[in-house]
Amino acid sequence: DDGSAAQGEGGAMDVKCDRETLAGAQLCFALASRLLYCEPDDAELTMQMEEHLFAEAPFGIEHPQVCEGLAAMDAWCADAATESPDARSERFSALRREWFRLFVGAGTPDAPSWESYYTDPNSQLFSVRTLEVRAWYQRYGLELERLHAELDDNLGLMLGFVSHLIDLEGEAMAAGDEARARTLADDEETFMTEHILPWLSAWRYSALKHATSAYFRGLVAFVFGLCACYAERFGVVFDEDAQAFKRAIRWAERAEGPIMD
Repeated sequence: DDGSAAQGEGGAMDVKCDRETLAGAQLCFALASRLLYCEPDDAELTMQMEEHLFAEAPFGIEHPQVCEGLAAMDAWCADAATESPDARSERFSALRREWFRLFVGAGTPDAPSWESYYTDPNSQLFSVRTLEVRAWYQRYGLELERLHAELDDNLGLMLGFVSHLIDLEGEAMAAGDEARARTLADDEETFMTEHILPWLSAWRYSALKHATSAYFRGLVAFVFGLCACYAERFGVVFDEDAQAFKRAIRWAERAEGPIMD
């Protein structure tokens, strides 16, 4: 076994990935985390524009939502490149205002990015789900810099955590530690199916409903497509009819229900 990513039934990847695939996925999850969690500043946006950051991606490019998202963000950057410095400065400022409105909010943001908002009764924040996510971070020696100022179940932070686990899996694979690599893959699957995938479609709906720029509409598509593409590794697919993630149907199994509580 050379550790290459095999294609299972329905086109899903085998659980075991090659190091190049893991490295590409790790970079994409880290990028998605940063774009969603961090306020976009002029230097970051200028870099994205000048380096054509969204022209391609090292993972997930075969997924239509990833392609759609990258194309939208790339087009936004291309438009910015044609503008005068003053117009571009206003474009960047408008994007920051949109980011704040969508994901931070003076009160409740237009597209809340916290698991507890979507999964707990009355959209209660800082719930048992938040503490479960914190326990996952602590299990891997991680703690938020602003522990009591930010909710652990923020989607941007959780995407960064998945990126961290993928990075550790790649390191374990490089060291020949197959047992640890498998444990990390199992943890990635458990974390995503318990804390990200059950509400990702609802978040996408809310974000697309309120996002006005091609940039953030593209980011939402990119985040969703990235998670959907990586979930296929574990035999989890998005059911368009049910608008929910489910275990893929295999020839000797009946379909399971959606990955929801």
